[in-house]
Amino acid sequence: MTTSIYRIDINIVDDHSLLTESLADAINRSNVAHVSRTFSTLETCRQTLEERCPDVLLLDISMPDGNGIAFCRQMLGLHPKLKIICITIHDEYSVIHRMMDTGVHGYLLKSSPISELIEAIQTVWKGGRYVSQEVEAIISKSEPVTVFLSNVERNILRLICEGYTNPEIASQLSLSTETVNWYRKRLLAKYGVKNTVNLVTLVLKKQILPDFNLDH
Repeated sequence: MTTSIYRIDINIVDDHSLLTESLADAINRSNVAHVSRTFSTLETCRQTLEERCPDVLLLDISMPDGNGIAFCRQMLGLHPKLKIICITIHDEYSVIHRMMDTGVHGYLLKSSPISELIEAIQTVWKGGRYVSQEVEAIISKSEPVTVFLSNVERNILRLICEGYTNPEIASQLSLSTETVNWYRKRLLAKYGVKNTVNLVTLVLKKQILPDFNLDH
C-alpha cells in the first residue's frame, strides 16, 4: 500500500508564461509543494478562488488586467484563510510598503533563488510571514525619518503598549501567534529598540500613537 504524501497546494498568478512554467517546474521538483493551477490574469484567478482556494497563492504585482496590490487586499478580505506571497520585480520602497500594508504574507523579488521561495512557502503555510533579506535591506536602507506603519502594525503596536501578549493580540486581530511575533520583531527593528519596554517608552515619549496614554 502506497502512502500519499501531502504537498502544499500552490497557485501562480503571472502573465509571463515562460517564467510561470519554469517556476512551476522548480516548485514541483522540490517535493515540498505542487503547482495545481496558473493564471495569466487577475480575473481568471478571482473566479477560480470563489470555488477553491490553494494553500498558497504566488502573486505578481504588474498584471495586464489590474494591480496586484489592490487584488491582494480584496482577496484577503474575501478569503481570510488564503496565504499570499508577492513575487515580483518591484524593489521600490513605496511599492513594497503598499503591498505589505495589504496584509500579504510574504514578499520576494523574482531574482530570489528557488530555495528561498520554497522556504517562504513553507513559512507562510505554517502561519508565519516571510520577507526576503534583499527586501528587508531595501526597507532598512530607505526607511524615512518618520517610520511608516501599516494598519496592522499600528493595531499591534497599540495592543503591545496596552500590555497584551502575542497570543492575546493574535486572538483579537484574527492572526496567528507566529504572525504577531513577526510583526513585534519588525516593530522593534523599525524603531531601533531592543525590547518591548523600550518600544513602549519610545511610543509615549515621541507620541507615536497620539491618542494613547497609560491612563486611558
